[in-house]
Amino acid sequence: MTTAQRSSAPAPGEATGAGVVPLARSWLPTALGSSMLAWEIPLVVAVVGRMPGGAPAMAALGVGLSVLFVVNSPALALAPLVVAESARRGSGELLRRALATGALGCAVLLGLALVPGLSTGFPALLGLPEDLRADFRLCLLAFASAPLAVAVRRHLHGRLIDSDLTRPIAVATGTRIGATVLAAVGLWQAGVPAAATGGLALSAGAWAESLCLGLSARRLEPVPAPSAPGGGILLQHARITSGVLLNMSPALVTTVVIARSDQAAASLIVWPALYGLLSLGTVPLSDLDAVGAAFLKRSGDPRVLRRFTALLAGALLAVSLLVVLTPLARLYVAGFSNVPAAPAELGLRWLALLTVAPPLWAVRGRLRALAIVRGATRALPRAAAVHLGVFLASGLLLPSASLPGVAGAALALVAALAAETLALRLMTRRPPTA
Repeated sequence: MTTAQRSSAPAPGEATGAGVVPLARSWLPTALGSSMLAWEIPLVVAVVGRMPGGAPAMAALGVGLSVLFVVNSPALALAPLVVAESARRGSGELLRRALATGALGCAVLLGLALVPGLSTGFPALLGLPEDLRADFRLCLLAFASAPLAVAVRRHLHGRLIDSDLTRPIAVATGTRIGATVLAAVGLWQAGVPAAATGGLALSAGAWAESLCLGLSARRLEPVPAPSAPGGGILLQHARITSGVLLNMSPALVTTVVIARSDQAAASLIVWPALYGLLSLGTVPLSDLDAVGAAFLKRSGDPRVLRRFTALLAGALLAVSLLVVLTPLARLYVAGFSNVPAAPAELGLRWLALLTVAPPLWAVRGRLRALAIVRGATRALPRAAAVHLGVFLASGLLLPSASLPGVAGAALALVAALAAETLALRLMTRRPPTA
């Protein structure tokens, strides 16, 4: 190589730095869309909190959302599944799987709300106070159509991400937020019970987003099915779902922890507001694993993803500390969300425990992307098992520590997330080369 050639060749660090820009360009529309989506639940909570019977309805809505998150996990896993399997399956098979997944989720919610025995035994199993159970069942009924809308949405997200056409995702999410707010205000003015208003408004927004995405995805060419069958897709879907399930399960597990801890009633009221605030930093990362995997498939340079993740995690930590250490947290919890004074003070006292969660989500998203693109999806359920084990241990031990429910929930969430991230780091490490 000549001196001129050496001087013109980019250094590894320069190549990596330049590569961050296209990765950020691909991720930002999904983050923008998800960021708008992160405001959806806080906006609905703010409306419900101002309705007659708002405080108990707010608590019931938080519990109902925690169940919905878990039920929707297989549907939420469809985006990375489509990215990983589109060439081997064809778009037709993946669409059929999405529709079946959504229909199953709808059936589960209806069963929990209406089937004798389940409709009474499930709230008791969660430890809900008796006066919240009717509102809780009403929330589940209001959410009943949402899993199908979410399944269609995530299937379309996967197709758009795989084609590197992510801008329509942000547009569709904006449409969803508008539809949700309009539905919530309209239902409020129509006198619909507060517990039903939240679920119906969120379901209406999900369907509006799916319709908008469907219109945008018409430009995509169908992916033909391969001539030779690609083997069972169920196992691959289950592996990816296991990780998503652990992303969603904290809401349900923390509900159980809160309901069995000290100051349970106040903690149940403030927790939806705190979890909504946390989601403003974590929901934008929802597609980081899918976008990262698609990027690695195109460029093959994991250094770019590592550097991008470090920048992202640092920014998230700085913003989290800014919110906790300034009046912004109080303005959000007591002002915007309209949480009553005593529960708001309790939540603000323990909010700092959650500041490390968004950076951990970013690191975990990168590690999940590496596992997906390397075909090492077995690491996902194994790391999920670690997460679940730490979460269950925390859930069993923390209620006996005389901590308020909101403190135990925050500690359990962070401990389990850190354990899963460490497990993924160990499982995705490449074997040493000779």
